[in-house]
Amino acid sequence: MTVPAALLVRADAGSQIGTGHLLRSLALARAWQAAGGQVTFVSCCDVEPLRERIRASGARLALLSHPHPDPADLAVTLALLADTKSQNPPPAATWVALDGYQFDSTYQQALRDAGARLLVIDDLAHLGQYHADVLLNQNLGAQRLDYACNPDTVLLLGCHYALLRPEFQRWSSFQRVTPNRVRRLLVTLGGADPHNLTGTVVAALSRLDLPRLEVKVLVGSANLHLETVRRQIRRDPEATRPHIEMLTDVSDVSELMAWADLAVSAAGSTCWELAFMQLPAVLLVLADNQETVARQVSAAGAATNLGWAERLTAEAIAEVLLKACRGRRRRANQSQAGRRLVDGHGAQRVVAVIEALDSSLPADQVTLRPATAEDAAPLWRLANDPAVRRAALASADPIPLQSHLRWFKRRLASPGSCIWVLDFQGLVLGQVRYDQTDAQTAEIAISVAPAFRQRGLATKLLEMTCPRASQRLGVRRLRAIIRQENLPSARTFAKAGFTKIDSRWLQNHSCHVFELGK
Repeated sequence: MTVPAALLVRADAGSQIGTGHLLRSLALARAWQAAGGQVTFVSCCDVEPLRERIRASGARLALLSHPHPDPADLAVTLALLADTKSQNPPPAATWVALDGYQFDSTYQQALRDAGARLLVIDDLAHLGQYHADVLLNQNLGAQRLDYACNPDTVLLLGCHYALLRPEFQRWSSFQRVTPNRVRRLLVTLGGADPHNLTGTVVAALSRLDLPRLEVKVLVGSANLHLETVRRQIRRDPEATRPHIEMLTDVSDVSELMAWADLAVSAAGSTCWELAFMQLPAVLLVLADNQETVARQVSAAGAATNLGWAERLTAEAIAEVLLKACRGRRRRANQSQAGRRLVDGHGAQRVVAVIEALDSSLPADQVTLRPATAEDAAPLWRLANDPAVRRAALASADPIPLQSHLRWFKRRLASPGSCIWVLDFQGLVLGQVRYDQTDAQTAEIAISVAPAFRQRGLATKLLEMTCPRASQRLGVRRLRAIIRQENLPSARTFAKAGFTKIDSRWLQNHSCHVFELGK
């Protein structure tokens, strides 16, 4: 695969904000490099082992003293963008990936105005406007968020696009065996843990009457309480607690996740690594952006959500851990649910979509499939695209989500309707719907995602589905009613073999009628 020549990654890490943003951006960068692209990190990062990890990956690293809204941040990033563009002239594109809640609409727009293609990695949908070419939210439930973005923004939503580091790829065929009792426990509460909640978990472990339990506690170098936790572990008598070992700056956490039978984890990006490794987990919420993740992962059956860690006592944590260590059935169910959520190819999918935006769609990766209930949200967004609303015979007003969900459920269940979508890497490129209007006729509604228009996809959809729809619905005629001013749609149906048979005034619009068949 050929990707755009250059990627600038703007993400930070530190003792207060943790390392999650930078680590998942590094996962994206490694997938970009594997596809042949060049990467530069622009970062305000005071964690030396993490800086070394970036350099070891082969990426360039430009360090910042202060993050946005300090004006030097944007100035330095724009200067690096200009330098990168000069070294990679058109037609090669230069992409910028932003991963951090501080990169507001103004920051995004400035980068696009400077000629960058922009990927925004987000968790919260907290901005009034996103100015991205691609917007990635890798969390469960992301499809239900209402992002305010440009009509042609490509939304990659859900853990289908979870950014896992390359070291996890070798575990793609790993199958976990669930023991009757937990013998190995992994504790990982993020790269920073400013409130020393790791210490609370260690205190909980000392209350467990499981002397044969082996525990590995991961503590990042950004953790200001590292020595406090180390002393705490040494202070507790070996005979009255599980065996605890503290590890710092682990470069390959996948090995430890394969080793463990259970994890105690912060509810950040680590959740998707745990899910991929089929590792049952007890989740603690350490920050606002983790609350929804913990709730969603627990609802999916892949982990146990204990909620806000600061509100928990060591005794409460110990009680839940003891149940988890002894509850084999629940751990087995969580293990199976985890792998259903994350297959480990998210970073590659993101890179493939970016490549397709800048060049052609690989025909062997574009598939036609029947629409499912999971397509409700992306098809709702497509139906509300301004161009689609302008071409509609019905009201041009936006369609409320709940109304769409009720309508879509009825359409999927109706024997007189067929809906197919064109799928690329889990992204809906377009849809076509056939609704039977009488014994011999079905009407067609078709639309293509804005970022992928003028690529012949509508014609492709018609050619692939017209015969199937006629056979499935038992009709002889397929009909399209097109507003007179919608010339692109008229050309599409003519190219697909439809004939204009009439012009009518319908629902206060002058329309052409195209038909295929007799």
